[in-house]
Amino acid sequence: MSYPPPHNGHYPPQYLQQPTQQQQLPPPPLQPPPPPQQQLPYNGAPNIPPFHYGKPVMYPQVMVPTYNAYAQAYNAQRPPHPPPQQFVNPAVFQQSPVHTSPSSQFIHGSPTPAPIHTQYGRQPAVSMAGTAVPTTGASTPSAYYSTLASNGSVPVNQSTPKPLPQTTSLPRTPVPKPTGQPQQRPIATPATRPTPNPPSRPVPQVLVPALSPEVRQKMQQSPQKKRVQKPQSQQQVAEKPGKPPVDYQVLLLSLADEYLSTAHSQGTIVALSNHEQRIEEYHKLVATGLGCLEAVLKNWRLQPRVEALVRLRYARVLFEETDNDLEAETALSKGIDLCERNRMLDLKYSMQQLLARMLHKTNPKASLKAVDGMIEDVEAYRHTAWEYAFRLLRTSLSLSSPSHQDFVSATHHLHKISNLANRNGDRAVSVMSAVIEALAHLQHSSSSDSIEQARRAVAIARSHQLNDEIRRIPQLNTLIQMIDICCSLLDYDINQSAQKLKILQDLMDEKLNDDSWSADGSFSVPLNGKSVGPSSIDTGDILHVQNGTLVLTFNWLPQHDLYALCYFLSAVTLSAKNSYDGRKAEKFLQEGSRMIKSNFQTPQEITESISNATRRVEWRRMLYCNILLQQVFLSCARTDWDLARHSLADVREVTEELNTVDTATIECLIEYAAGIIAQGTGDLKAALTFFQSPLLSLSSGASKTARNDPRRDLAILAALNAITIVRDPEHPEHHRLAILLNSIEPFCKSSPNKYLEAAYYLVCATVHTESTIQTKQFLQQALQSATAISNSQITCITLTFMSWKYFRGVVGEQAEKSARAGRAMAKRANDRLWVSVTDEMLAETLEIQGKNDEARAVREEGQRIIMGLPPTLKRSG
Repeated sequence: MSYPPPHNGHYPPQYLQQPTQQQQLPPPPLQPPPPPQQQLPYNGAPNIPPFHYGKPVMYPQVMVPTYNAYAQAYNAQRPPHPPPQQFVNPAVFQQSPVHTSPSSQFIHGSPTPAPIHTQYGRQPAVSMAGTAVPTTGASTPSAYYSTLASNGSVPVNQSTPKPLPQTTSLPRTPVPKPTGQPQQRPIATPATRPTPNPPSRPVPQVLVPALSPEVRQKMQQSPQKKRVQKPQSQQQVAEKPGKPPVDYQVLLLSLADEYLSTAHSQGTIVALSNHEQRIEEYHKLVATGLGCLEAVLKNWRLQPRVEALVRLRYARVLFEETDNDLEAETALSKGIDLCERNRMLDLKYSMQQLLARMLHKTNPKASLKAVDGMIEDVEAYRHTAWEYAFRLLRTSLSLSSPSHQDFVSATHHLHKISNLANRNGDRAVSVMSAVIEALAHLQHSSSSDSIEQARRAVAIARSHQLNDEIRRIPQLNTLIQMIDICCSLLDYDINQSAQKLKILQDLMDEKLNDDSWSADGSFSVPLNGKSVGPSSIDTGDILHVQNGTLVLTFNWLPQHDLYALCYFLSAVTLSAKNSYDGRKAEKFLQEGSRMIKSNFQTPQEITESISNATRRVEWRRMLYCNILLQQVFLSCARTDWDLARHSLADVREVTEELNTVDTATIECLIEYAAGIIAQGTGDLKAALTFFQSPLLSLSSGASKTARNDPRRDLAILAALNAITIVRDPEHPEHHRLAILLNSIEPFCKSSPNKYLEAAYYLVCATVHTESTIQTKQFLQQALQSATAISNSQITCITLTFMSWKYFRGVVGEQAEKSARAGRAMAKRANDRLWVSVTDEMLAETLEIQGKNDEARAVREEGQRIIMGLPPTLKRSG
């Protein structure tokens, strides 16, 4: 039986050629999402307390920018066609809250993830800061999603069509010649409609029979009429010729990168200004970026590695920017399962690291236990690089606890890292473990040999200092030298610490223009080939490949902050010599203060989240407070009370801006400095009030041997100053003298702080005056301690009291030598009060010796110095 061809053998020109590529048909129309049942506010839920900076609480709804402004320009370039049907349900606009800003609009959909209806390629999305976000198909995705554009993916809500069987060529049969005009078949042009679920359904390939040349010529000469099919659900727009299909995955991921990058570029400025409007705009940008990532995860089935990268980025942003820890944990749990199924171990370990840090916020013990389990896994599989990372994480989490057991556990893991690094030839990792161990001994250890153990760790680190890998890391070399200086300072070796400070200053000058400095302060240590992980490294934050070498990344201080810290350390090191070496310590403080102020006025452009920027700003303010407090104490030591008051007022102003850090130590230092200024200017009543403040009360449970306890040491100093005030028998609180002495005696005798020891013996010598032998013993111990620590002030007071106690009115060479020694130490300390006192004592001694002319000159010099003292001290003199 013959097979008659359709249309009487007359085919349109479009069907005369064999199809060379698949055509795309529009997917079935999507219904608009139903309106939300419950309206939720943008920046928080009623049952969740707001964060201090108003962190946005992410909801499952998807927020995308609307495309309205660019529609006219786009429509002017395309042929006229019937207006497209509105894709967004009007009920959503009427019931959902709409947030409009001068540069963008955000539409809140229903809580259930809904399809995104948007006209792609018509209007560039505009960020909250006014920066245009590229929305064309040529936008380049970030490194997280570099494989997505080339590989593609399959939407979740659209099944892949099965290809239809291809037909063979139909047999040619004689066709009777038509009597009239050939009847033309109407051809519907392929219409496209934006859909969030590309790629479109392909058209099956069908082979059609070839026509004779005569029929083909007649059909080419006949006019072709086209019409557009209009489905019942919605009107379709004819596709512009040559326009590529829209890949909404790349679009949304690129938008997420643009929104988050724009927000993070403003992180430091927002953290400094703390302006409500800027914070709200920042949170809108972050929430929109999170919405784009969430839409990709919920509406498409991505490739495993791409999905893992997106989930890691999504969870990290949630952890840093919001309080939605549950959503972040859920995303990480799904990502870890995905990595387990597809053997993506590097991404799995990165997610486990983030999950452990997240868990430590709410349950530290569970977090430590989870990290211990991860360490066992990577140790069993011999994934050395990740064993370094997890053991360092375990050390960091343990040192955040004040427990001695956690400190011991941290040192145990550091020794494990060092041994493993030595076996694998990772010298830089061995140096880092030694440096962290030295810092742990200085900050957390309460044993008497903590300084010795820290020095031993520094010696281990210095054993590799000639290695080329170590010499190329300026951050690591600087950190080693700073720890070494701190060891000498805590051991009260002023001369040795000054020599080490000169080495540090030369090193910083040499590395000033080094290329290894990064904007955010991070630095990397190289790993040996034996430590390479099991798969390709593409996580980018913990382990990554740099110049063909696997490196382990650490976060520290930017170059600007590190130099400011070095100026402060230089001032502390030279404080003992500030009164007679040209005030070098104060000059270093002024330079460090200038650098910190410049960071506040013109902050560095560091792309980071507002949480990280806030921590960085708070650290700078804390350093600025310590610089100003050091200036206060140096001014008090040389009796410059005006500068001391001005600096103390600046400290109080900066302290009010500290929000997220513990300011108890700073407040204690401010209270003690105020008491010193009041006592030095003669206001003894106000000074005693400051020294007996609850902030400076000595706790009975305080450790007597711990080195790093500033509040305890300040309370002891406050009690010693209070004793010098109430020791006067006519003072109303003289009866409390014995109580004060008994309360501080056990702390001072067993304290490792030699400054407290010298001050305590001096006070005891001025109070216990009944026994001459005991008084001489106290004076001798105070003089020995003050000389060992090069403290000019305590040495001056001790010699002056000794001369007044035992050589007053005595004729002889020894009395004159004692008076002259006290006067020389007072001038060395640059203390105007004690200079005037020693001048008067020396004048009296010289008059007794018969040296009236010299005595008159000394007394006149003392009178000139008294004129520069506060009025209260003048009356006392």
